Amino acid sequence: MVASTDIKFYVHTNNNAPQLTNNYGCMIDVLDACLVNGFGNQAVSSLTASGTTVTATFGSAHNFMQYQVIKITGAAQTEYNGEFRILTVPNDNSITFQLAATPSVNTATGTINCSLPPPGWLKPYSGTGKAAYRSANTLLASRPYLRVVDELDPAYNASYAKYAKVGIVEDMTDIDTMFGVQSPYDNVNPNKNWVGTGSGSTAINGWAKWYYARSVAPTGPGNDATAPTTGNRAWVIVANKDWFYILNSTAVSNTDLLAYGFGAFESALNTDSANTFLSCAYNYAGASLSFYVGEAVALTRGAHATLLLQRKYDMSAVPNTAQASSVALSYYTETTTGVNNTVVSFAGNMPFAPVFIFETGSIFRGQIPNLHWIFQKKPLTHLTPFTKSGQIYLPINVTSNTQSGQIVMGLGSL
Repeated sequence: MVASTDIKFYVHTNNNAPQLTNNYGCMIDVLDACLVNGFGNQAVSSLTASGTTVTATFGSAHNFMQYQVIKITGAAQTEYNGEFRILTVPNDNSITFQLAATPSVNTATGTINCSLPPPGWLKPYSGTGKAAYRSANTLLASRPYLRVVDELDPAYNASYAKYAKVGIVEDMTDIDTMFGVQSPYDNVNPNKNWVGTGSGSTAINGWAKWYYARSVAPTGPGNDATAPTTGNRAWVIVANKDWFYILNSTAVSNTDLLAYGFGAFESALNTDSANTFLSCAYNYAGASLSFYVGEAVALTRGAHATLLLQRKYDMSAVPNTAQASSVALSYYTETTTGVNNTVVSFAGNMPFAPVFIFETGSIFRGQIPNLHWIFQKKPLTHLTPFTKSGQIYLPINVTSNTQSGQIVMGLGSL
């Protein structure tokens, strides 16, 4: 059986990958490249098959990773064209993947190229420093927009920490015209998430945020008024057509990534027309206030941080934001992932489990897709995939509350 290609992942070290820097707009650049356009196109020197296994050779270092999904185009023999999951990386200049059937010739001809394809998200609305993303899957019960504002607010300062303001929006007619339910939302102050107030070190700018440049690493305390350093930040995106996660650091040369995400979750309700989640740094405070960003991100902190939902379990929302928390299945009450040896490991077993959504009042709403908490202290190597029971998993170092932790992302079947 050929490996599945629905779930894709991308890293900042891929060739021609856009970077998260200390400049506004770079978060949108990364989202555009990974979700909408794809990137990293490079020429293939040769495609040679042995049975159904194909070796692709490049003229220089390809910088692909094992189990990434690639797209081959330009082969004269059409069976070589399409999306494939990388099975092995023999060296810096070659990869292997599998065809569904033995090809008509052993060596492909044509002007052949290889790239990292997108999962197919839509970007229906945009403006300077603004973008709205939406799943293209019309079979979903709900397809709200993720609105992203990644520009300097008039109330803010260009030397301060950089982040994109994000929110769930049910309907839009252009990038600035929104209808229906929003999350987060405050009916007393409808622009609370989008428009900054005040000035100087006491300015308050945004409520739900995806930080990508701060003066400190995600595990440390800091304020938004202190200038970040220049340089590129590490990031990873894991996505399919219905949901995506972007995990990134806020500091140069750091891999304790913050776990942001958006999209459809697996609902436990019989009928759920609003099964969309948003993971962010949920914090409404002045720029000079010191805090830990990791404390505010729900996907790795659990019951003490806020996970935003499109609507509540009864499908209501106004006047308050629909909120929930994430809890992993464990004998222990977990508040962090990959930080402590809370479950006994034996014979090389690395225990990890799905993450569930509980709304206020302990209402079981559903399950976070493909994300797992791990109950050992960082037992796996960052970004080194492994397989278990025919499934592919990707361990990622994360900021777990205020500590260095780890999660495991499912990538689909092998």
